[in-house]
Amino acid sequence: MIKNYLKIAWRNLVRNKAYTFINIGGLSVGMACTILILLWVRDEVSYDKFNKNASQIYRLTDDVAGTKAAVSPLPMGPALKQQLPAVKDFTRLVAMHSIVSIGNRKFDEKNIYYADPNFLQIFSYPLLQGDKATALSRPDGVILTAAASQKYFGTENAIGKTLYADDDIKGHNYVVTGVMQNIPHNSHLQFDMLLPLTVYEHSSNYSYNNPQEWGNFVVYTYVLLNDEFNAIGPLERQIAAINTANDPMHGKMTYTLQPLIDIHLHSNLLLDVAGQGSSQSVNIFSLVALFILLIACVNFMNLSTAIAGQRAKEVGLRKTVGALRPQLIIQFLSESLLLALISLIIGIGIARLLMPLFNDLSAKNISVNLFDLRITGGLLGIAVSVGLISGSYPAFFLSSFKPVKVLKGIQVLGGKKSYLRNGLVVLQFSISVILMVSTLVVNNQLKFIRNRDIGFNKENLLYLQMPQIGDLQQNYGALKASLGQNTHITNYTLLEHLPTDLTTGTTDVKWDGKDPNKQIIFPHIGADGNFIKTFGMHIVAGRSFDDNNKSDAANYILNETAVKTMGMSVSSSVGKLITVNGHKGEIIGVVRDFNFKPVQQLIQPLILRYTKQGGFVVVRTKPANMPQNIADLKAIFQKIYPDYPFSYGFVDQDLSRLYLSEQRMGELFNIFSVVSIIVSCLGLFGLATFAAQKRIKEIGVRRVLGASATGIVALLAKDFVKLVAVALIVAFPLAWWTMDKWLDNYVYRIHISWWMFALAGILTLLIALITVSSQAIKAALTNPVKSLKTE
Repeated sequence: MIKNYLKIAWRNLVRNKAYTFINIGGLSVGMACTILILLWVRDEVSYDKFNKNASQIYRLTDDVAGTKAAVSPLPMGPALKQQLPAVKDFTRLVAMHSIVSIGNRKFDEKNIYYADPNFLQIFSYPLLQGDKATALSRPDGVILTAAASQKYFGTENAIGKTLYADDDIKGHNYVVTGVMQNIPHNSHLQFDMLLPLTVYEHSSNYSYNNPQEWGNFVVYTYVLLNDEFNAIGPLERQIAAINTANDPMHGKMTYTLQPLIDIHLHSNLLLDVAGQGSSQSVNIFSLVALFILLIACVNFMNLSTAIAGQRAKEVGLRKTVGALRPQLIIQFLSESLLLALISLIIGIGIARLLMPLFNDLSAKNISVNLFDLRITGGLLGIAVSVGLISGSYPAFFLSSFKPVKVLKGIQVLGGKKSYLRNGLVVLQFSISVILMVSTLVVNNQLKFIRNRDIGFNKENLLYLQMPQIGDLQQNYGALKASLGQNTHITNYTLLEHLPTDLTTGTTDVKWDGKDPNKQIIFPHIGADGNFIKTFGMHIVAGRSFDDNNKSDAANYILNETAVKTMGMSVSSSVGKLITVNGHKGEIIGVVRDFNFKPVQQLIQPLILRYTKQGGFVVVRTKPANMPQNIADLKAIFQKIYPDYPFSYGFVDQDLSRLYLSEQRMGELFNIFSVVSIIVSCLGLFGLATFAAQKRIKEIGVRRVLGASATGIVALLAKDFVKLVAVALIVAFPLAWWTMDKWLDNYVYRIHISWWMFALAGILTLLIALITVSSQAIKAALTNPVKSLKTE
């Protein structure tokens, strides 16, 4: 019986070649897009789930007067374990950027963390060599990833080898005590090396690493809770109470325990690790996958009901010879399932073909692994679901025909199927219009982000990584002299941290009249006297630092937001005294607010400190001949620091990287909106074709009676254009509401303009008109003699 069903289904598919091509084409493209998107979604939601203790690991985050940050004070972890029975253990991380030396070879390493000795006992990063219980216990131990070990020591056994890191002004020698597997791509922590946290706590390069200082937020704290413990709310209140007890000088603050598996998709925090995703993007693209697949299913249902008249007599004869309705339903569902399975096979082929391009766009490394039973089962589930959903209405509709009426030639296709088919056309074009408007909004928001005034001139700013050992002042003096002699360099500055890569902040800031219950995290940057001028910032009150004024070592410059936070006015703030981390100084200037974080976040209150020591030199060059400018900088740098690698970057590129997820979202939206329009038009083309065939004799009569080809085209096209117009009316409010909600995630955003809807509407109407007119013109130009010769 099943064999017979499949044989008849195959014959019907072969007989209606145009119908089969359009349906398989639409479903294949829809399934290919769905496969790609769902594999991406599967990868995004898998982050950190490989950890054995994933369900019991939480990261400690804080909320200080509405400012949410991913970092916490150094002493918090030990206090939690000591005072809270629910906390089984804790571990802490501090990000670090260093030059690593292996003999005469130098490496610029950006992915390093200081870590507590028990880090590998809480997280599941397997060691290939070494003991995870003791690898970070010795103060000079270092753990490398397999890739870092290969880079440094080749195929030699790395255990016991030494390396040198200039991780503070003195630098340290480290002994390799462990080699771990390369970090999985779906880990929110990405690093090449782990150093003992005790080294950081005793470092001489920082003024805010006191292990007993509760006001400095510098570490990522992770806690391992006891098994089955889930009373998170009360525990968070206990943590806040511990902070208040140990930091009475500051007001209340709220702590949150963020589940490890939520970090990648649910983090929009100050001072967070890089590379986080977005749950909103996952939800949006899941809907896009569903929409594209739904459009393809609508095509199948529409075309099946459109050609129902061609199969009416088949149904009548089958019922006459004894076929039951359930048997007919199974027959028609068999056809749709066969078509869906063929589409799945083709869709998998398309997905595999497009996978390299998709991985480039999404910055992933995913693949269609058919040997993974979960993937294979999921794909078959999609095919069966598509087959049943898209084939269900045609099956029940066709099997309902009355054999007496059909065989007598009585019209069996009433108006209901037209209403349903028209409704489905409206649905699929509504989805396409929503995607098109969304694409325009996303692209214009990205353009706004790229072009908005961020408070400084980001063009032609290069930064160089500085060594952190030796006599920095003397070396920097030589570097300054050489930079000043180069005619292609217009300015330069020394600073501790790049504004685009701030990972520390402090609440230990005091000023006259401060509310003792008010506690705010202040990011801070150490910079020299050229910082404001080099970055092209604007002093709105007071002055900048002066390298020749020794008293500036104790002075501060604030941004406008910091001044407002302290309850001062810009003009009156200059000359006031503030204390930062116990160091009292005068406010000598106020700089205009500038963005140093993504536009999803408000501008934070920022403090500039004077320093003659730092990790970066930022250079502004003339725009012409940038390769030569870089070559000149390399020659200058290597002359002064011959033993250190020349490492540079561009500030504008770092800023662009803050919006990589939005840029990728925009590119993918562009592609999938085009795909949705193509699939919709493919179905519209099929409907127009069958409509023209159905009315071929009517068209012939009209032509004989003198109707023009233009009139015939208008006659056939107007019904479809009306449906697209209705789709626009339905889609516009939904598109506006959806994208307005998306834009609410940005503090600095565009306003949705009328022209976006007008452009989407005109393009959709034009595309639909061209699609329908192609068949209408063909029908209008057909010789009426051919269509009427049987009459």
